[in-house]
Amino acid sequence: MTAHDFAEFSWDEQEDVKAVLASRGLDLGEFRISDNEKTAAGGERAAIRQVSVTRIANGKTATYDTDHFAPWITDFDEALQAGEFDD
Repeated sequence: MTAHDFAEFSWDEQEDVKAVLASRGLDLGEFRISDNEKTAAGGERAAIRQVSVTRIANGKTATYDTDHFAPWITDFDEALQAGEFDD
């Protein structure tokens, strides 16, 4: 399993997340975001990537299953809109 901090995400993915947060009046510094990739048995690379997002102030966490085309950002935006990371 390979883990990456948000700073290691692609630049366009980082910019999309920052834009989502800014549209909600939030700052990247309020969240801890990382991912991991699962490797299938036998060493074959699986298409499963999980992105974990934690709001630092209250510890609320969500994990999004995704691939490398970043649909998790839409799910994250919907979660923010629904108040899932609010106190």
